[in-house]
Amino acid sequence: EMIENRVERFFVQKVKEYKDRYEFLINSVEESSIKQDGYMDGSVVSPKLLDNNLDDTNTDSLRREIDSIKRDIIDLHRNSKLLSNFAVLNYTGFVKIIKKYEKKFPDRKNKLENAVKNREFTKEKNHAEALADQLEEIYAKWFCDGNVRSAHMQMLPKKGDGLQTDWSFFRLGYRLGCCSVLCFWVCWDCIWGSIAKGNSAIGSRDAFPVFRGVAGLLLFHWFWGISTYIWSRYRVNYIFLFEFDPRTVRTPTTIFNSAVDQTIVYFLSMLLYYKAEVGAIPNIMPPGGYSVLLVFYTIHQLVFPWNCRGPLWTAIKSTFQTPFVSPTFFTIYIGDVMTSMVKVFQDIAWTACFILSGDFLSDQDDAGKNWKNWQHQFWYSKVLIPLICLFPLMIRFLQCIRRYRDTKKRIP
Repeated sequence: EMIENRVERFFVQKVKEYKDRYEFLINSVEESSIKQDGYMDGSVVSPKLLDNNLDDTNTDSLRREIDSIKRDIIDLHRNSKLLSNFAVLNYTGFVKIIKKYEKKFPDRKNKLENAVKNREFTKEKNHAEALADQLEEIYAKWFCDGNVRSAHMQMLPKKGDGLQTDWSFFRLGYRLGCCSVLCFWVCWDCIWGSIAKGNSAIGSRDAFPVFRGVAGLLLFHWFWGISTYIWSRYRVNYIFLFEFDPRTVRTPTTIFNSAVDQTIVYFLSMLLYYKAEVGAIPNIMPPGGYSVLLVFYTIHQLVFPWNCRGPLWTAIKSTFQTPFVSPTFFTIYIGDVMTSMVKVFQDIAWTACFILSGDFLSDQDDAGKNWKNWQHQFWYSKVLIPLICLFPLMIRFLQCIRRYRDTKKRIP
């Protein structure tokens, strides 16, 4: 199906819906108590109902009805304006596409233009805009003594008027509340409660480095959300500086929502692991299995959705290719972050060995018997860990060398 047909069908359906709402609103006013009780002289509401300073209990219900009518008109007016903007935006996009198409295929001139010609959304005065003007006139006639400009000012969007409520922050706050409760539960049950009962805290458990490594990645996610919020708040064009694709950049609120969801899963996994270790819940799987599930969940979050994660992994790949490729501002930023995540990388290496060796299948009590002691082997403690500590610093050093080679400047 052609895209212009889909836009046209959506636009026509919405216009019909808004016109039906307009007719229903007019009929509701005709049948309302305001009209029946004589408080509307012709098409003008009595000034007595518009005077909020009057303390008349008989007119309180009528004032509430007036407020309801106002809100309905304003809401329909704003939706009509948004639909008109939708039509203008699509028309502008089609014009640019047609120009590019005709420039590339001169022999097919006017072929694409005829496909979008005479559409409802391409008209100079579309039905949505006409409906919005009509609503302004009705509002002015009923509540502003016919002053259309005053009506237009009153119908402009106002912060906190309840007609354009953004529920994303409410959902974020609700999730943050759940996350805070789980955090307190973990602190109480896994630390203070365990010490009071004489049991070891979660920090001395086998899989604690797994949770510590995942916590490091989570903190980076939180700090990235805070950074993007501050940059957006103070109009720092980080999308341009980092050379991001604007189509795949997520808003700070979306990043916070994702970080909160991941933090909730993290705390739940930690609680289940500790409860299974101390025998507080049935052992449906080895206690270390909960840490493995958390690792798989973290890997999934690091990879998907690929349209958002793919550019990050591409940049990481370019960072590892230093000094064979010229570093960009974002790859240099990644190199700086990597130098601060050495401990996290060590925990990630420990987690990989912990899972591949099968030690997550062992309980805390028999760990000493079945422990494979790979963490004490020469290849791990004397080779792998030093390389992990050195690698980010070496990457950053090679970036500086390549930057000097490209610019011939010791200080950028």
